[in-house]
Amino acid sequence: MNVIKAIELVGSSPNSFEDAVKHAIEEAKKTLRHIRRVEVMDFEVLLENDEIKMYQARIKLFFMVERD
Repeated sequence: MNVIKAIELVGSSPNSFEDAVKHAIEEAKKTLRHIRRVEVMDFEVLLENDEIKMYQARIKLFFMVERD
Protein backbone atom coordinates (compact mmCIF):
# COMPACT_ATOMS: atom_id res chain seq x y z
CA MET A 1 0.00 0.00 0.00
CA ASN A 2 1.18 3.52 -0.79
CA VAL A 3 1.30 6.41 1.62
CA ILE A 4 0.79 9.90 0.18
CA LYS A 5 1.96 13.06 1.90
CA ALA A 6 0.59 16.55 1.19
CA ILE A 7 2.32 19.90 1.65
CA GLU A 8 1.27 23.45 0.87
CA LEU A 9 3.45 25.81 -1.15
CA VAL A 10 3.12 29.33 -2.51
CA GLY A 11 4.61 30.09 -5.91
CA SER A 12 5.15 33.61 -7.23
CA SER A 13 5.61 35.15 -10.65
CA PRO A 14 5.61 38.68 -12.03
CA ASN A 15 3.97 37.35 -15.23
CA SER A 16 0.92 35.18 -14.50
CA PHE A 17 -0.90 32.79 -12.17
CA GLU A 18 0.06 29.90 -14.44
CA ASP A 19 3.74 30.77 -14.09
CA ALA A 20 3.32 31.03 -10.31
CA VAL A 21 1.93 27.47 -10.19
CA LYS A 22 4.70 26.19 -12.46
CA HIS A 23 7.35 27.87 -10.33
CA ALA A 24 6.08 26.22 -7.15
CA ILE A 25 6.08 22.79 -8.83
CA GLU A 26 9.54 23.24 -10.36
CA GLU A 27 11.01 24.24 -7.00
CA ALA A 28 9.35 21.26 -5.28
CA LYS A 29 10.77 18.88 -7.91
CA LYS A 30 14.29 19.86 -6.81
CA THR A 31 13.86 18.03 -3.49
CA LEU A 32 10.79 15.79 -3.88
CA ARG A 33 10.20 12.72 -6.01
CA HIS A 34 7.07 10.83 -6.99
CA ILE A 35 4.80 13.88 -7.14
CA ARG A 36 1.35 12.55 -7.96
CA ARG A 37 -1.07 15.46 -7.89
CA VAL A 38 -1.25 19.22 -7.44
CA GLU A 39 -4.35 21.04 -6.22
CA VAL A 40 -4.50 24.79 -6.82
CA MET A 41 -6.09 26.19 -3.68
CA ASP A 42 -5.98 29.96 -4.01
CA PHE A 43 -4.77 32.89 -6.11
CA GLU A 44 -3.62 36.30 -4.90
CA VAL A 45 -2.21 39.43 -6.50
CA LEU A 46 0.23 41.76 -4.80
CA LEU A 47 -0.15 45.40 -5.79
CA GLU A 48 2.30 48.27 -5.70
CA ASN A 49 1.28 51.81 -6.70
CA ASP A 50 -2.07 50.46 -7.91
CA GLU A 51 -0.37 48.07 -10.36
CA ILE A 52 0.09 44.33 -10.24
CA LYS A 53 3.51 43.58 -8.79
CA MET A 54 3.28 39.80 -8.31
CA TYR A 55 0.93 36.89 -8.98
CA GLN A 56 0.82 34.22 -6.28
CA ALA A 57 -0.68 30.74 -6.29
CA ARG A 58 -1.15 28.59 -3.18
CA ILE A 59 -1.01 24.92 -4.05
CA LYS A 60 -1.27 21.60 -2.25
CA LEU A 61 1.21 19.10 -3.61
CA PHE A 62 0.78 15.35 -3.07
CA PHE A 63 3.69 12.90 -3.30
CA MET A 64 4.42 9.31 -2.40
CA VAL A 65 6.37 8.56 0.78
CA GLU A 66 9.38 6.44 -0.08
CA ARG A 67 10.19 3.25 1.76
CA ASP A 68 13.57 1.64 2.31
